Amino acid sequence: TTTTTTTRYDCQNWIESSSAFLAPGGGEARRRGGPARVMGPVLSSSSSLESSREKSGIGSSGSGMRRRRRGGHVPQASTGGTNNNNNNNNNDEDNEDDYYEETPLPWPDAVPEWARLSQEDVITVVVTFAVSIGFRTFIAEPRYIPSLSMYPNFDIGDRLIAEKLTYRFAREPDVGDVVIFNPPKTEKTKKVYKEVFIKRIVALEGDDVEVKNGELYVNGQSRGKELKLEKIQYYMPKYRVPKGDVFVMGDNRNNSFDSHAWGPLPKERIIGRAVAKYWPPTAIGGLPSYAKSANIVTAPNVAL
Repeated sequence: TTTTTTTRYDCQNWIESSSAFLAPGGGEARRRGGPARVMGPVLSSSSSLESSREKSGIGSSGSGMRRRRRGGHVPQASTGGTNNNNNNNNNDEDNEDDYYEETPLPWPDAVPEWARLSQEDVITVVVTFAVSIGFRTFIAEPRYIPSLSMYPNFDIGDRLIAEKLTYRFAREPDVGDVVIFNPPKTEKTKKVYKEVFIKRIVALEGDDVEVKNGELYVNGQSRGKELKLEKIQYYMPKYRVPKGDVFVMGDNRNNSFDSHAWGPLPKERIIGRAVAKYWPPTAIGGLPSYAKSANIVTAPNVAL
């Protein structure tokens, strides 16, 4: 009995002394004579270690901390098969949103943040610009009246729409059409032949044109009275319009640099036909038909 009692007493002392050195502050408590206490759970096996890790959410497979995706969130740790399946489904949905991002371009630092377009923005701008240029080149374009050469029917600042399809696919230029064009290069137009003019066609190829008694005559018939124009203050002898050309004049006959000054206009120099006025607002609409109101006389069939 004495031996058994002594052995139990020695074992108890050994456990207390060992615990004192393992626990924080244990040595101090031992020196003071107080009981040594262990300040935390003693992890005696690997299963206990795994259990502790699962509770803290660190290092466990399928849960714990994860890397944040682009635009996504950090999934929460969970236990149980059902929750894991829900998380997997949620992750699949997140992936669809996480990777839907615009492609950034490597802009220099000097470019401000508001001006840094993405690849998609650049494509949109390029396509829009190309469509605009194509429309203006092949279909129609806006034009404005820069002078008084077409007064009183068109004033300075009036804006027109000039279409470019009629003469390509429908018909040839006709008397009364208001056309925009580049004048031919002659001695009088060598400085302005690249500019865009706007005039009215008054005669076609084969027509005889002359100005006398303050009026324009085409094939012997007076033309221009239907536009209520002032009398012409110059004289032009009879002239036959060559093949492939038209004769153009401004409605303001006395203040127009037109065919009476530099000659006929080749058809290939015509850019388009004015079809409507969109400025000022009070004058929005189509243009009056000059050809229908005039007394047109068919030109004689003569060799050109």
